Amino acid sequence: MSESHFLVYLRNGSWQHSNRGTTSAPFSSRETAIEAAIEEARQSGDASAEVIVQDSETSTETVWRSGSDKA
Repeated sequence: MSESHFLVYLRNGSWQHSNRGTTSAPFSSRETAIEAAIEEARQSGDASAEVIVQDSETSTETVWRSGSDKA
């Protein structure tokens, strides 16, 4: 996992994302939260930024990496 990761997760019935102690919320859907996290990761300019979705306490998936076409 990158040191600069944006973690997307469901909490208290709404989707949110966090990065380095800053949380952005609420988002009405998983997809909206992912899109917002990707946009913030792109704007960060960090070449090692990643967006990771946590669907449960033990399941994570990297959905975007800086410099990749995956979105």
